[in-house]
Amino acid sequence: MCTALMAVALAACSDSSSEIASPGSQGPNPGVPGGGDNGGGDGDNGGGSAGNCPTGTTRQQVGDETHCAINAGAILSDLTLTKDNIYVLNGPGNIFIGEPTDANGNGGTRVTLKIEAGTRIYSDDPETALVISRGSRIDAQGTANAPIIFTSARDMGIGGSPFTGNASDDPNTGEWGGLVLNGLAPINACAGTQAVCEKEGEGDSGLFGGNNPADSSGILRYVQIKYSGALINSEDELNGIAFQGVGSGTTVEYIQVHNGADDGIEFFGGTATVKHLIVSGANDDYIDWTDGWQGKIQHAIVMQNPNLPEGDRGIEADNLDDDHDASPRSNPTLANLTFVGAASSDPAKSVGSQGILLRVGTSAKIYNSVVTNFADGCLDLDDAATFAQAQNGALVVQSTLLSCSQPTEEESGDPIDLSDWFLAQSNNVIGDASLSGYVNGSAEAAVVATDMSKVDGFFDKVDYIGAVNGADAPANWTLGWTFGLNAAAGCPSVNGITEDSNGNCVLTGTITDDVRLSAGRDYLLNGVVRIGTDAGMDPASPLAGSDPATLTIDAGVRVLAQTAESALFISRGSRIVANGTKDAPIIMSAVGDDTHQLDTDTALWGGLVINGRAPINACAGAQPVCEKEGEGDSGLFGGNVPNDDSGVLRYVVVKYAGRLINAEDELNGIAFQGVGNGTTVDYIQSHNGADDAVEFFGGTVNVKHLVLTGAGDDSLDWTDGWQGKIQYALIVQNPNQPEAERGIEADNLEGDFDAAPRSHPKIANITFVGAGDKGIGERAMVLRRGTAVNLMNVVAANWSNSCFDLDDAATFAVAGPNATTRTGDLTLQSSLLSCSPAVEVEAGDPYDTKAWVEAQSNNVLGVAATLASPATGGKKYINGSAEAAVTATDPSTVDPFFDSVNFIGAVKDAGSDWTAGWTVWLNR
Repeated sequence: MCTALMAVALAACSDSSSEIASPGSQGPNPGVPGGGDNGGGDGDNGGGSAGNCPTGTTRQQVGDETHCAINAGAILSDLTLTKDNIYVLNGPGNIFIGEPTDANGNGGTRVTLKIEAGTRIYSDDPETALVISRGSRIDAQGTANAPIIFTSARDMGIGGSPFTGNASDDPNTGEWGGLVLNGLAPINACAGTQAVCEKEGEGDSGLFGGNNPADSSGILRYVQIKYSGALINSEDELNGIAFQGVGSGTTVEYIQVHNGADDGIEFFGGTATVKHLIVSGANDDYIDWTDGWQGKIQHAIVMQNPNLPEGDRGIEADNLDDDHDASPRSNPTLANLTFVGAASSDPAKSVGSQGILLRVGTSAKIYNSVVTNFADGCLDLDDAATFAQAQNGALVVQSTLLSCSQPTEEESGDPIDLSDWFLAQSNNVIGDASLSGYVNGSAEAAVVATDMSKVDGFFDKVDYIGAVNGADAPANWTLGWTFGLNAAAGCPSVNGITEDSNGNCVLTGTITDDVRLSAGRDYLLNGVVRIGTDAGMDPASPLAGSDPATLTIDAGVRVLAQTAESALFISRGSRIVANGTKDAPIIMSAVGDDTHQLDTDTALWGGLVINGRAPINACAGAQPVCEKEGEGDSGLFGGNVPNDDSGVLRYVVVKYAGRLINAEDELNGIAFQGVGNGTTVDYIQSHNGADDAVEFFGGTVNVKHLVLTGAGDDSLDWTDGWQGKIQYALIVQNPNQPEAERGIEADNLEGDFDAAPRSHPKIANITFVGAGDKGIGERAMVLRRGTAVNLMNVVAANWSNSCFDLDDAATFAVAGPNATTRTGDLTLQSSLLSCSPAVEVEAGDPYDTKAWVEAQSNNVLGVAATLASPATGGKKYINGSAEAAVTATDPSTVDPFFDSVNFIGAVKDAGSDWTAGWTVWLNR
């Protein structure tokens, strides 16, 4: 029985990549046997419909099943669609619920369409839409466990196969018309002084508009609209849902519009309000308004789909095209939006333009929002009438984080500087987002939110920005009813990833597709895994045939190496976006991570290598742009793009990495090779790496909140002209690593100590805890081979040889011509050096290094450190009284990258221990 849909049902039931599978997965008739007569009268009801098709519909044979057909034209009496039937919308032409009233609500035929929870409705006609006529109502009340689904025939397994993967991988669109609601609320689309305005809707969808702001067109709750939208002509297209003059008496909440061919959702005037909206894929704009819409939205997610190449703006907002100051002016209030664009490091894969475009005289009030990764900018204003709204205070953006390569789009002739206007409003931030998919991270949590319940009674009281403030229920309101959004369980469908017999996703070889590793399972590295192929030094002219990609890793994911030879390499031009959280850090380790020993295990896999296009100095002669092959055959790196962006590492723990290739070639915990300062690195730990914990090979990448524990060689190493910055770094040696050496080993270039660009990082608030009492370890800091560096707010204690050492004439020359006169390129100030000796003085040095240290500001030598363990126990790294007594340098006066602080060392006190809750080994 049910042969038309059986294959679909089986396929969808086996897919665990979305909370609600394709409608076919539920079976055409749960609990009702196919064949025979179900008491309905005219013939075999088949497996498709359990009961009689309601009056107003007709039986239609589809393969071996019977569905209930609703034919084009007008339905003139109330109609209830029960969940026991499958319904097909038959064209060509629209299906109208009721005959419209006039603009004053008189006449017409008012009809209510009721749809039960769990009902499935489909169409195979691109020009067929379901239209709720002016004065009529839809009562579609799904539930979280049984949403109402409007979709296409193909998605039902009729004439094609349903898509069962992640929403962002779905290429299907435009397979039927969509849903249109026409109402009696005011619009502004009439010329002159017409008392009550009305207008013909797109796609011949009927008249809308009136003079009743509180008009009700019914209820939409827990409803999916999939694969809708149709091109009628170059000026006339149907959308996922069109709200045409719809009033605020209409209830709209928990709605997902997926892969509409035109706009996901469009408001043509009216006062309609929405809570809990998702637009996952649109082939034009995602949320669109015009004709004087004055409604509200709270809790909305926009996820651009890179497989819809015409996908455009997160918001495209107009007042009225022919009259930018028409009344009533478009002026909605929107809060708690999360807009995630699909900009890609590969221009051929990048889609979408602006996150939010406000134009044609619209006003708006936007609060508590996150806009990230849109190709042409996060925010743009166009047209003089729109700027006038901004200048007179009617257009507001507040408590919003913009995170795009171009946060605001500045255009010649604009009357205001948009960036200045944005930052002048309350609690707005331009910076890096830390979303895990669409779920807030630490960057979002740091933005001060607006309590929306004080703005308007419609809004929920919130203390966070963005749409979703937690990955789990109840904070994550998307769980259980959406399609393809929370694709935690299925392995990504890309070349290079397979599923093993234990349900793990195995990554192998070179992966050239953008891929997301979703939370809910482990991901295994089988050998060296490369993300993308080398795209060359110049992003404007990538290497022919190159194929860069982006690897996105959700919070809480573990990436585990299967062999010692396994490693993860990010190729030049590709990106890694690893957004962990304090409560759910991303772990990179070896298979069996739970059984490995934090004290003793090391060199169980290769480690993480990131290759970028920022400058390095490792080329002989006057080569204008330098590149170099990385250690461990990890690929080429280097270029001439200081602000190159290799992605995000946030709350990431790398354990047991590092591998000896040969006497001259070793992999580290993390290697930053020519990585640019467009890359975000914050809250990172490298633990028990067999070689260096972290090494910088040139580049300009900056880091905050760095924990390096148990390195088998040096903890922090740099060479090849690194010119980045670090603030808040904690280095703790592990006495179980007998080959452990220096806290910092710093070079310019081994073959040319004066090579340019010279290594010259700036480092503030760093604590070095050696294992000298255990007889291992050497020096906290060894600066050599011509490096420069500015060190501020340093604590170093318990290193067996010394706390501080300068080597090589070129380094001394950078530090200064003598012990008391400095160049400013190599400095150490506001430091407590608690070693014996504190400073290493060697025969043959050009001058006395100890005198050089003592001549600088606020350095304290020979005083015992008083570092303490956290209250829960563990290693000693928290400042005590001796550290608190040292006068700190405010590093924000040196460089705006740094936070302003009044303490030395990495952790001021137990109450500000930023290592707590996400690191390993420290607290045991």
